[in-house]
Amino acid sequence: MNIPGEKLPKDQAFSITCPGCKNKIKIDQHLKTKDTPPKQEEALDTAGMVVNQEEFEDDEELVIYDEDDQLALILDEKNQSAWTKVLESRGYKIQYAKSLEHAVHKMKFTHFHFIALHENYGNQDLDNNPVYKTLIEMPMVIRRNIFVALMGKNFKTLKNMQAFHKSVNVVINESDIEKLEDVLKKSISEIEIFYKVFKETLHSAGKA
Repeated sequence: MNIPGEKLPKDQAFSITCPGCKNKIKIDQHLKTKDTPPKQEEALDTAGMVVNQEEFEDDEELVIYDEDDQLALILDEKNQSAWTKVLESRGYKIQYAKSLEHAVHKMKFTHFHFIALHENYGNQDLDNNPVYKTLIEMPMVIRRNIFVALMGKNFKTLKNMQAFHKSVNVVINESDIEKLEDVLKKSISEIEIFYKVFKETLHSAGKA
């Protein structure tokens, strides 16, 4: 089976269907060597949560997006319609997850530009949530290209120190759901300006 290199999603895992046997073949391009030492600290086994080959078959089909497509994953069932309306108005292509396991699976196989996460998604406390653990354990080169919005009743909207403490881009209190469009407009604009300067600095230093 020959697949042109330019057709493959860069640094992403994906699956394809064999034209002969019709079985699905998974290809994982994530950089990982046999010499990578195991983590010593106790942590949630998010890798072990990856589902079997058939469980989310429809979601594992290889989809080729346009280069400029912006993908958003909404992990907030309570406020899903509000997130969908605002993010679609900003041009995002929306995806949802059926469960915690499905969300982790999607995050491994798809590069999302925006993730909306509720602090109690999947009826889990945030610090014990495998989705949250997956996010904060991502390599920074990947993580910095994902805008993560965290919503819950325990946050003060646009409180930068809370966002920094939780390693997300913005925190939003549930009571401010009606202001979601304005909150995202402000926070996304600030992040875009910050990273524009950051990337220009890296480029001038010969590191980009």
